[in-house]
Amino acid sequence: MLRIALAEGIAERIDLGIVGPGKIFLYNTGTEDIRVAYDSFDVSTSGSNYFTLLGGSQYVFDVGPGIGFLAQNQQLFFVSPTGSNTLEVWVADNQ
Repeated sequence: MLRIALAEGIAERIDLGIVGPGKIFLYNTGTEDIRVAYDSFDVSTSGSNYFTLLGGSQYVFDVGPGIGFLAQNQQLFFVSPTGSNTLEVWVADNQ
């Protein structure tokens, strides 16, 4: 489990460490949105290819080798573009 403090506008690269099939739980504990992307440019203010984790929302995804959106790339960039925020990450796999 990870608890990641995000400063406003600063991209953080996180290796999610997924080694087997399972689930990933993401919880944006703050009130500000968080952007997620495969590279730092896409989470910047100029970027356009990102997924938004809405403030106060929880998400669950299937993950693992060949499964889901994280199959090819486990390192993701996270940024809180409009204020400081906290993201909780729990990888529940078979390891």
